Amino acid sequence: MLIIDQEEFFINLAITQAYCAQQLQQPWQGEFLVLRTSLQPVYEHQQCFVTAPGLKGEAATMELAEWLRHADPYYAVRFAKIFAQQLRYKSAASAELAQQAFYPGRILVVEYGSNIPDGAVEAETAGFFDEWDLPPIDTWFYNGDSEPGRGILFAWIPEQFIDLTQLAIDVQFLDILHWFVTPREWGRDPYALHPCV
Repeated sequence: MLIIDQEEFFINLAITQAYCAQQLQQPWQGEFLVLRTSLQPVYEHQQCFVTAPGLKGEAATMELAEWLRHADPYYAVRFAKIFAQQLRYKSAASAELAQQAFYPGRILVVEYGSNIPDGAVEAETAGFFDEWDLPPIDTWFYNGDSEPGRGILFAWIPEQFIDLTQLAIDVQFLDILHWFVTPREWGRDPYALHPCV
């Protein structure tokens, strides 16, 4: 069973919502690409994501080389380091941003430690999800383990990508993608209008 630190969950969610909202306002990049350019995570001195040089906008989406072949995101230690790195970057970059009381969107839960990627989700979502059935790295905000080797990732999906994410949920054959439902015992609902943290 996954135990969620609610304070960390809500702090990271607010950072990610504000950061994604800022990135999606950039007029010079396509929406899919902009959620991957805030951080080029580096592991063992190599980038895990690479944007093809000279490409901008939606045309670049299919040219993204997602994870390097040897940088398996399901390897728990490597994934945890990359997750922490992108969150640190977003925290620093969004420190000056005014956070809203409400951001339209939903939370996606990805059981990435249980996956056998087949490429169907990537194809169905035109590259919004990568070949490993993961949403763009800027959307990630909480990472945990339900049991050894079973990673659980929480990602913020802005409103304009909800339908696309639903396609991913429908196509993913191992049922590892789910919409988050707020536990009854929580005193706060991430989908409700609330004061900024």
